[in-house]
Amino acid sequence: MTRKLALCNQKGGVGKTATTLGLASSLSEQGLNVLIVDVDPQGNSTTGLGVEVTEDTMTTFDLMSRTAPGAAADAVIATPWEHVDLIPSNEALANIESDGANDLIFRLDIAFEGIDLSPYAAVLFDCPPSLGKLLFAVLCAVDGVIAVTEPTIDSVRGIENLQETIRNVQRRPNPRLTLEAIVLSRKRTTGEHRFREAELRDTYGDLVARTAIPELTARQDAHSTHTPIHKFSGGKALALQVAYTDLLSELSINTEGSVA
Repeated sequence: MTRKLALCNQKGGVGKTATTLGLASSLSEQGLNVLIVDVDPQGNSTTGLGVEVTEDTMTTFDLMSRTAPGAAADAVIATPWEHVDLIPSNEALANIESDGANDLIFRLDIAFEGIDLSPYAAVLFDCPPSLGKLLFAVLCAVDGVIAVTEPTIDSVRGIENLQETIRNVQRRPNPRLTLEAIVLSRKRTTGEHRFREAELRDTYGDLVARTAIPELTARQDAHSTHTPIHKFSGGKALALQVAYTDLLSELSINTEGSVA
């Protein structure tokens, strides 16, 4: 079965969306289909893919605001990126945090109930920078977590908090959930980044992906022009293309479009 993977960190600005879109670009470049589920009220994956949400667009807010088995199938839309589909998001999703419904954290999982995801190599959930209800809902719905972190002290602490959240979800609502990998993003050649990278690798060993994503201007430039990084030129884009392709090869997604 196609695996559903969440890209998470409670801290914002660490490169979750960039990593989500970079992996999608890599899959697309290999002719593989991918579905992105934007579960961040900021909707950065949605805008990065060049999708404009209108009043008639079904979003993750609609999936989270009611209990509807299989509803995710109606929310999937094509994007300007070849081979990349999307369930979009917008700021309305922020209202979900105040929803007191008992089944709230299960609604996203229920929305995917019975859906055939086999056309996709992977389903990637771009998560909000928090440990609130939205993230819990994602963790109840997915098979694995890719923790994305910048090699700084605050982001490293975010990984520790995320691990505890994963353990809590494993105990009851989603025992199949696993921490798949820790991805170092926005890496620079500073003493702080080198020290924190060594610290992470010493602490988590093989969980830390061998491939680190460098901080290059091409990342934001490609995002601003809604262009897949593998189609973008300039700003050392080639280094990012190689990094995301190498990272993809490390994850539990293979080039046949099925789980490795």
